[in-house]
Amino acid sequence: MIKKTTYAWYAVYTKTNFEKRIKGYLNQQNIECYLPVHKTLKQWSDRKKWIEEPLFKSYIFVRVSNVEFFNVLNIPGVFSYVSFGGKPQTIPDYEIENVKIFVEQGDQEVILTREKIASGMKVRIQHGPLKGVIGEVVQMSGHSRIMIRVESLGYCLSLNVSKNMIKDLTSSEAEFRRIPGNQNKGISNLAR
Repeated sequence: MIKKTTYAWYAVYTKTNFEKRIKGYLNQQNIECYLPVHKTLKQWSDRKKWIEEPLFKSYIFVRVSNVEFFNVLNIPGVFSYVSFGGKPQTIPDYEIENVKIFVEQGDQEVILTREKIASGMKVRIQHGPLKGVIGEVVQMSGHSRIMIRVESLGYCLSLNVSKNMIKDLTSSEAEFRRIPGNQNKGISNLAR
């Protein structure tokens, strides 16, 4: 019996400042990858310039099956897959999609942090460039911010959100269960 090839997202730990080069190698090998970048203003002694930098320094995301899995490790500058308990950690598709939407919305500054942030109210964004994103509303510096977690890396991404753009999901068990990855969880299991 032939098994169906299944693909999953993984985070790969890379040599510092090699992320873009590794993305090029992955593209040459037709391996699906995602390198979130953001623009930052760099100051040199004689000039200022906007440059694109990786949002997650020393990480790149790859979507591979067991066929390409070890090919990724042979790329110069790749150290390892992000693992827990010796097992490479898969990343749910919806987490990667949420990161893509956050990064590509472009209107607001995305804040990346490794701080331990308490769970907030689960919401779905109803309007605008972030429509469909499921995250948490948290208070940071006196402002309501929508936050998404990238559990496998221990990061949180957040940006400002207007309360009229969101729908509270914590009040509806049925709506919450439709969120990818939550089919077996109850509302009481939201906090981690």
